[in-house]
Amino acid sequence: MFENSLLWAVSTLGIAQVANLTELLTNERAQSPNAKTYHAGPAADASYSDLPIAVKDNIAFIYLRGIMLKSYPWASRYVSSSYHVTLAIRAARIDPSITDIVIMADTPGGDVRGMHELGDEIKIAAQHKTVTVQVDGILASAGLHVAACATAIYANHRMNSIGSIGVRTALWDTSEMFEKAGIKVIKIDTGEHKSTGLEGTVVTEEQTQEVQRIVDELYVEFLKTLQAGRKMSEAEAKEVADGRTWFAEDAVKLKLIDGIQPIEQTIAQIRQANPPTSRLTHAESTEMFRKFQGLVN
Repeated sequence: MFENSLLWAVSTLGIAQVANLTELLTNERAQSPNAKTYHAGPAADASYSDLPIAVKDNIAFIYLRGIMLKSYPWASRYVSSSYHVTLAIRAARIDPSITDIVIMADTPGGDVRGMHELGDEIKIAAQHKTVTVQVDGILASAGLHVAACATAIYANHRMNSIGSIGVRTALWDTSEMFEKAGIKVIKIDTGEHKSTGLEGTVVTEEQTQEVQRIVDELYVEFLKTLQAGRKMSEAEAKEVADGRTWFAEDAVKLKLIDGIQPIEQTIAQIRQANPPTSRLTHAESTEMFRKFQGLVN
């Protein structure tokens, strides 16, 4: 159900939840054995197909909540599937009746896998429509990475947490423990780095340096995304990219978010800029089609 990842862009606040995620998701699925899986489609259809999207008039509300995983097939209280959030944003982007996208975010970050694709989709969407990220709790690490190129980021409350910019991983050298247990692990692979991190084997300095290289490259990309999306200088980005988290009032001063305002104010601004146009609801369109079928028959 939950495939653990080597590389994480997750805040300290999310580490404990990651450690217990398998148990949480297993229990959740046991309680909801008939939960539907995700599907794709235009914005209105996507909301009926259980993607993390809801459509109200000309606004698409998309939900990014919990630990971010590359993909998870069911709606969950604990995780967001980056793949399915990407599909939801794409559905809203290509729907001509949608003028604004509001991403409701409460995430400490998560798996690096899927993060870049989601961030790219938000960036593309923001080139065509207004994309607002509304923070309701925490926006950290991978969450901030994907949100950086949105049109605007607002926090619901001054005590919302923003930041934790960076990438983390760990290599566990369990070779001594295995040796004491009388277990010898024999690597059979095709190169020095292929079995990096394999339980019971020695982690070499060369392997450590290689993993550090990957983490450093991801970090550099994170900084570039932050600079481009939040209109920050290299010095400003580096100043905040050391893993620290700030409350919303400080995050505004550091250019990480644009302001503090409740979702009602954000929606009011959207309504003023793009008043909703009359459109059929799903029930109304279904009834109209039913009557049309009756005329044809």
